[in-house]
Amino acid sequence: MNDLVNMVISKNITFFDEQEELSKEAVLDYISQLLFKNGYVKESYAQAIKDREAIFPTGLNTTTFGIAIPHTDSKHVNEATIAVGILKQPVIFQEMGAEEVEVPVRLIFMLAIKEPEKQLETLQAVISLIENEEKMNALVQAKNESDVIQLLN
Repeated sequence: MNDLVNMVISKNITFFDEQEELSKEAVLDYISQLLFKNGYVKESYAQAIKDREAIFPTGLNTTTFGIAIPHTDSKHVNEATIAVGILKQPVIFQEMGAEEVEVPVRLIFMLAIKEPEKQLETLQAVISLIENEEKMNALVQAKNESDVIQLLN
């Protein structure tokens, strides 16, 4: 879990305001651009994330609320990190493994994985975090980056 926290860097945490009514594509673009601006990913990352999400959806219906874990091939990544998007208003994603099911997502963990062999390990770390309902509820209530970092520690 500590490796996961080390990957989440405060400049990769973004909050989406309740006034913003956004589409899945807009949210994916916004977070991708944040990663690109900070040098973590290549320009091709944003389109690759959207293309992969269309074929292999990453929405998860959890007991608390919907969570998405978008990711793509390592060739679009400069440096490994995880970006966190916290949405006040849910955005619809398709469910992982059941594309016909819509998932109202409030929390996004966007993965930028540099070493393909670490993808499974990273996904497992994120899944174990997601299974902590108390932490997930606290994350969507977080007011700033330091709250998020503290919760992930």
